[in-house]
Amino acid sequence: MTPSRICLLLAAVAVAGCNSKSESEAPAPTEASASVQAQKPATPADPTAKMARAVGGGKPGAAVDLRYEINAKPTVGVSTEVEVAFVPSAGVDALEATISGMDGITISGDLTPRFEKVEPGKPYTHAFSLLPDRTGVFYVTVVVNTQIGGSSVGRTFSIPFVVGTVPAPEKPQPPKDSTGQAVQPMKAAEPKD
Repeated sequence: MTPSRICLLLAAVAVAGCNSKSESEAPAPTEASASVQAQKPATPADPTAKMARAVGGGKPGAAVDLRYEINAKPTVGVSTEVEVAFVPSAGVDALEATISGMDGITISGDLTPRFEKVEPGKPYTHAFSLLPDRTGVFYVTVVVNTQIGGSSVGRTFSIPFVVGTVPAPEKPQPPKDSTGQAVQPMKAAEPKD
């Protein structure tokens, strides 16, 4: 046997010896280490995780993100509560919003919420009610102005929703000639000289 093979054999025996302890010989966790693990606070769940993101302002680097949740399916003649969460980014000192509706819905409650001394990443919630007076596709507009170092930055968001069942748009019919046959499109061709 050569010296290099002897060294290799000894190394293999040493490694095998290191791993030869059975699981019953492994130290059991102590009561102190178990209680330390039990005392670790669980990370708080994100309260906005199940909320939808409003349309229009959730761009990377935006001063504020807006999330919303409509508590029930909007129905004609029934008031429905909408909860919004404003999540400011770093550098935002304060924020204020103006909430407005469109023809066909009535918005009520505090429609100009304001939050002073905001913290980045922390959601600031607000609720208002909407009352649709007919079926259709609607949206609520939320204009948010943020104060950043003495300057004001505005961003507009839309909260879309559907009331009732809205029929799908019909597929447009192709134009017809004088005999009632559908006109087929043809490729244009240039005349040859």
